[in-house]
Amino acid sequence: MIERLAHVGVAVKDIDEGIAFFQEKFGARLDTSHVADGKMNFGLHISAVVKVGELAFELMQPTQEGVGPVGKFIAEKGEGLHHISLKVDKFSTAKAEFEGRDLKVMGEMGGVMAFLHPKTCKGMLVEFTEIG
Repeated sequence: MIERLAHVGVAVKDIDEGIAFFQEKFGARLDTSHVADGKMNFGLHISAVVKVGELAFELMQPTQEGVGPVGKFIAEKGEGLHHISLKVDKFSTAKAEFEGRDLKVMGEMGGVMAFLHPKTCKGMLVEFTEIG
């Protein structure tokens, strides 16, 4: 069911500074195939993926301070680890298995991605997806 870690989501105030930080400190490279404007993220944040070796980090910057999940996260907790994303082989199977294990599925998008509620995952926001 779970194939691998897809990426680690990081909330940042400034995406350009976040990219520069990962490049300078960890030798990351920008994965230009995974740069998304606000339209792809419901207009609530912009994102870019940087890779350190095979590990991907999704950097997310809110489009408005304190608005949307990422904006609210930064307002309450500051920049930092937002979620982990698990690559699953089949979304519908994974969703049914997680629900069968009393994990609350929320925020389903397009039948290929959703999140597991932190209250049912030891405080972690976990995304699971067929993509990536």
